[in-house]
Amino acid sequence: MKRLYIVRHGAAQSSYEAGSDFARRLTAEGASRVRAVSQRLASRPEGTVPQRIVASAAPRAWETASIHAETFALPESALSRVEELYRGGPNDYLHILIRSLPDDISCAMVVGHNPAVSELLAVLTGSMAGEYCMRKGDAACVAFDLPDGASWEEIYVSDGKLEKYIIASAV
Repeated sequence: MKRLYIVRHGAAQSSYEAGSDFARRLTAEGASRVRAVSQRLASRPEGTVPQRIVASAAPRAWETASIHAETFALPESALSRVEELYRGGPNDYLHILIRSLPDDISCAMVVGHNPAVSELLAVLTGSMAGEYCMRKGDAACVAFDLPDGASWEEIYVSDGKLEKYIIASAV
C-alpha cells in the first residue's frame, strides 16, 4: 500500500507583517495546531507514518513540514524543500513528487498551499473539483492499492482512497 499525506501549511502571519506573501511564517497558534495534527498522525499504526516529506520553500510550509518531521523523528535528509511548489498547481505537485520519491518509500507527505493541495486531493481521489477545500493546517491521507515497492508513477493510474482527514481547527 502506498500512502500520500497532503498537508496545507498552518495559519501564518499576514503579508503586511512579513513583507511579502512568500516570507510569511507560522503564527504561534498555527504552529500549535500543526503540532496537534502531527501528533494525531503519529498515533496511527506503524507503516502509515511518512518516511519522506516534500515541502514548498515558503517559510510557512517549510515550518509546517519541519514540525511534522520532528514529530515523526525523521532525519533532516528526509525533508526536501522545493521552490516550484510555492506557485505550482496539482500537476506540478504530482510531477515533483514522482521525481522526488524513491520507489522504496511507501508513505510520504507533501506540504503546500491552496488551491493546489485541495485540487491535488480531488485529482488523486477522483473527486469533483471544488469538493475539498483544505483549511490551514489540515492533513489528508490518500491510500493507493499498490505494493510498497511500486513506482510512485503508478499513482497516476491507481484510484486513491481518502483514508484519513484531520481538521486542524478541531484538534
